[in-house]
Amino acid sequence: MKKISNLDMALDAIKERREKWRKEHPDEIESVCSICEGTGLKLILRDEFGNVHPKADKYKPGMYEYYEPCPCTKGEVTAIMRNNLKYSSVPGLYADALISNLSKDVYTNIRSYEMFQVAKNDAIRFISAYPAYEEMGMGLYIWSKTKGSGKSRLASTISNELTKKGVRNKYASVSNILTELSSSWKRDDSSEDKIIRKYVEPRLLILDDLGAKSGYRWIDDRLFEIVDGRYSSGKPTIITSNYEADKLPFDERIADRICEQKRYEMIHMPEESVRRNSNTDSRAEFRNIYDKFMKDKDKEDT
Repeated sequence: MKKISNLDMALDAIKERREKWRKEHPDEIESVCSICEGTGLKLILRDEFGNVHPKADKYKPGMYEYYEPCPCTKGEVTAIMRNNLKYSSVPGLYADALISNLSKDVYTNIRSYEMFQVAKNDAIRFISAYPAYEEMGMGLYIWSKTKGSGKSRLASTISNELTKKGVRNKYASVSNILTELSSSWKRDDSSEDKIIRKYVEPRLLILDDLGAKSGYRWIDDRLFEIVDGRYSSGKPTIITSNYEADKLPFDERIADRICEQKRYEMIHMPEESVRRNSNTDSRAEFRNIYDKFMKDKDKEDT
């Protein structure tokens, strides 16, 4: 059965208003936009570098699609998108994170370049084929032992791109969830259950920095409720962590849910901190060395 998104509902509402207008004005000729056919949304097809492609390239490798407001729209669908962006709660630092500005130039060694490109391609595939992933209830486990390696930015990029495609999703750090839960203790007993449901119910949840806080039974139990609740209901989850899934330093029940039955695709980010790479000149110098290395390698291969 096809799952209906908020964007689908918005488009249906627009079409219903068009039909109603036609019935009320049978003698008038309606001018329908040839770009969006009256939906108010224009479909854009891009490759991994952000270049726009014709619709005929839709099934070529590396392509992804999203919607943007059509020039003819008066803003009602744009408002839906703004609401979805607000709901997603992606950190302000990553508000503009998109595939088109996801660059390997923040890393400074060849191995990191290669790992990043694999991770980026995996993210593009998830975005492009999201309906299939959602149908299977399959999410992503984005990990790297190194802090600041770009895990949160990649997860935010996926969130932003899917929001543009009309997929309503929720982004939350484990630390913020635990703060919410501990604050609920000052209120009534049902507050904690409401918070758990808040993270079990979203169509897609991005759970950032799993494993950052652990070692307390109440933390393990609450996080298990969220992960297991989504697992049981077949909802996909994207998790970022500094630990391999089978080496999470707490309740093994959570690791079991993540590892069993292949419900998560593993994405290994580079073992390099981009936060420490503040010297732009050194990155540019390395990029020149890397480009020369790849050109020489291509010559050897030919």
